[in-house]
Amino acid sequence: MENYPKKRPTRKPSHPGEILKNVWLDELGYSQAHFAELLVEASGEALKKSTMQTKLNEVISGKRSMSAEFAVLISKVLKTSPKMWMNIQVQLDIWEAEEKAA
Repeated sequence: MENYPKKRPTRKPSHPGEILKNVWLDELGYSQAHFAELLVEASGEALKKSTMQTKLNEVISGKRSMSAEFAVLISKVLKTSPKMWMNIQVQLDIWEAEEKAA
């Protein structure tokens, strides 16, 4: 049996923040401010709204990577899997690392 090398994607994978905004927030009609409030509630009020708004905006704009902690909070609010969010981030990280190594 021959091994065929996997083709590397030519298109840069989407940032998890882009998916969060376009597929979830926009479709649900949530503003970033409202979603930040929901994230604060999901954290058990452990985080300040202003801090959460900053993190959310930075993730959505692609300035910050999706952290595991943030993936867990988003998953609590949206009833998704934190692994899904982290897999999206890992795919992007690997693509960017391969671009640098090429």
